[in-house]
Amino acid sequence: MSEAQDLARAVGEQLRQARQRSGLTLGDVAARCDLSAAFLSRLERGEANASIANLIRLSATLGTSLAQIFGEAQSPAPPAYVVTRRTAGGDWIAGPNGYAWRRLGGDLRQPLLDAFELDFPPTKRRQIALVSHEGEEFLLILSGRIEFQIGAEQLMLEAGDSVHFDASIPHMGRNAGDTSARMLMVHTRAGAIAQAPPIFLAMAGALGKRTARGGRS
Repeated sequence: MSEAQDLARAVGEQLRQARQRSGLTLGDVAARCDLSAAFLSRLERGEANASIANLIRLSATLGTSLAQIFGEAQSPAPPAYVVTRRTAGGDWIAGPNGYAWRRLGGDLRQPLLDAFELDFPPTKRRQIALVSHEGEEFLLILSGRIEFQIGAEQLMLEAGDSVHFDASIPHMGRNAGDTSARMLMVHTRAGAIAQAPPIFLAMAGALGKRTARGGRS
């Protein structure tokens, strides 16, 4: 069995355990995530791969984190920083829309973001379904050209270009060139505002009150 298959099985098992802990059936999760129960069953058995958007929606629905889905150890005191070396191989997952991706982020003490690297091989032009999920998303094109759609807007992005948007707006991306294209994706985790440090929330609340009263900060 290949490393990719091992990872798919491990991810599927974590999803199954999270679903069972939540007391949800495959049908329940399918309805909440707009996915088919048959696909989720194959995903839990390690016989299918999920897109990043689907994993984000699944983790939010199941009340878990991407770190737990990937089976990363949860220590009593998460680190203050996580380093991913350039030479690290990483575990690439083949997405259902023709691209491959790997997770770069790690669990911090109060994680608010997650990061991925995506690789889009040159393929024949085809329709790709729009996806949406909670939070905000930031994309930076590392190489090649990406055609990216946000709602009805279509953008042609080249190496060095970036875009920041509300991820609840349906979106999709695909290779627009003759060579492989790579992209960095950073998104806010589901429920990120609830995970913010209490002092930050208190300061934000106080600022909001002062602004409402007199527009001063």
